[in-house]
Amino acid sequence: MELFWRKGYEATSIGDLVEHLEIGRQSLYDTFGDKHALYVAALDRYREQFGEQVSGAFAADGPIKDVLRTIMRVVADKAAARPSQSCMLLGAVAERGPEDNDVKKRFCSNTSVLERALAQRLARARDRGELDSDHDDRALSRYLTNAMYGLQLLARGGADRKHVDQVIDVTLSMI
Repeated sequence: MELFWRKGYEATSIGDLVEHLEIGRQSLYDTFGDKHALYVAALDRYREQFGEQVSGAFAADGPIKDVLRTIMRVVADKAAARPSQSCMLLGAVAERGPEDNDVKKRFCSNTSVLERALAQRLARARDRGELDSDHDDRALSRYLTNAMYGLQLLARGGADRKHVDQVIDVTLSMI
């Protein structure tokens, strides 16, 4: 998982995998079948390890805008600090999405989990009178999820903190 996460699918060779995993080439094929099957297993492992972190962060107490600002700042800071290790699924769909249905399926599933968790948190905030937006909570959760993906790409691409903070401010003005 770590090797694919850092290098991506195309840049990771079978030789890299054999060396990183410290196993023989045939053992790799016997265990996983091929490079793509191992990649899909790595994406699944990533989801198991990290899939609940952002969703769980939405449950934090406090005003919704403060919670979201914190999450967005953390996501952007992590992507800026280690661009090759921001969201593995985002990197995978950017690299492989057009032709790889296994990647698209996992990315869409992960996105749906995030959107549901965020929509639940938005509904709680709406019940508390914290939202100014008339947007449907599901549509708003999709917008905010998309914004978080975009923030990661901005940060990975080298946008400075002021740029990222402006995007966060405008994004949060929608709610």
